[in-house]
Amino acid sequence: MGKKKVARENNGIKLMINGMPDGAFDMEGLMNSLRVEMRSLAVSAGTVMIEAIMESESEQLAGRRYSRKTDVDRWGTESGYVLLGGQKVRVRRPRLRTKDKSEGSCGQEVSLTGYDEFQNEGARGESVFNRLVAGVSSRNYARTVEEFGDGYGISKSVISRKMVEATAGKLKELYERDLSRLDICVLVLDGIHVSETVQIVALGVETSGKKHILRMRQGATGNSVVCKELPEDIQTRGLQTDRPMLVLLDGAKALRSAVEETFGTRAIVQRCQLHKRRNVLQHLPKRYHAEYDRKISTAYGMRSHDDARKELDSIIRELDRLNQSAANSLREGLEETLTVHQLKLPDVLRKHFFSTNLIESAFSQGVSVMQNVKRWRNSGQIQRWTATALLEAEKKFGKITGFKSMNVMVAALDEEYRRRTLDTKQLAA
Repeated sequence: MGKKKVARENNGIKLMINGMPDGAFDMEGLMNSLRVEMRSLAVSAGTVMIEAIMESESEQLAGRRYSRKTDVDRWGTESGYVLLGGQKVRVRRPRLRTKDKSEGSCGQEVSLTGYDEFQNEGARGESVFNRLVAGVSSRNYARTVEEFGDGYGISKSVISRKMVEATAGKLKELYERDLSRLDICVLVLDGIHVSETVQIVALGVETSGKKHILRMRQGATGNSVVCKELPEDIQTRGLQTDRPMLVLLDGAKALRSAVEETFGTRAIVQRCQLHKRRNVLQHLPKRYHAEYDRKISTAYGMRSHDDARKELDSIIRELDRLNQSAANSLREGLEETLTVHQLKLPDVLRKHFFSTNLIESAFSQGVSVMQNVKRWRNSGQIQRWTATALLEAEKKFGKITGFKSMNVMVAALDEEYRRRTLDTKQLAA
């Protein structure tokens, strides 16, 4: 099985992002074992609270939005930064101005005490940050918000009960995800290699085109038990599996078997075309790589399923004469690499769903978070930081291009599921 490897040396750390996973991970276990070194994840919680505190102070000074009952007016927002855990974090800072009835005057800028305090972390910053991590790990969100504000000297009137409850709710939502609320129609399963471990990660795409990190597990490559646990975990956390779903895989047999066992015939599998190409080239001498990579890529680029399959069968016949192993590699699971052709997806969607690149892009975005680690001590630390990196990457996720055509894919999946169900019944008869 071919693997995409991106090797990167930084501060003595070698991080390899591979095409195939094998891991074991539990989000509940992550939150219970969260420690101070998981700084980036705690920053996410801190940012939520800081923005809520600034909004609460703005409401105290200028009243509710559009109320215009105080001597201070809201003046929009602007990009700013605060210090959390020794690093700068971007936030949206509310702007306020005093009312001034003089012609051509817009009043004076009113500063927010909270914003100024958060820009001067000082020696107390580490203590406050440690309490933030401890509060999140114990899931005592309300107390975490109160202690966080108290640690920075924010007045009790700003840290109101209402604000505490609202912010605690946001933290709860951030760390205790209920997958039943997601309308997932595409599931991508792939893996990231960190140090000597592999983490299998599940990414979901909703019918709206929005992407989410769903789950992660750590284990050994090809471990059928671990591969089975990941889709089962997703199902247990409420993911709706009573509908046809496009499942993108790199071709690992253990993971393919686990998907079939968990989701049954509702899993419409698309094998990664990029991995297939790499697998074939591994069996060929280098002098043939460019030629056959171009030929296979051209075949997959054809719009019609029949045309693509005809061209790939022709390539297989060529390879049978040249290298039997390469021919067998291309032949194995070939039809599942053409699922996007069979579904007749529009080009704007096919470019997203012909490979596992959606999740590998998330891995790449998370590399910058991993660089903060000077030395990997144990698998627990790796799990925490990998989860941190993925959650940070998720913040930058946008909707896939062509998301307005997702209803076309949903209809195609339904039709393909009906066709396969009918074929199965006819064979049984």
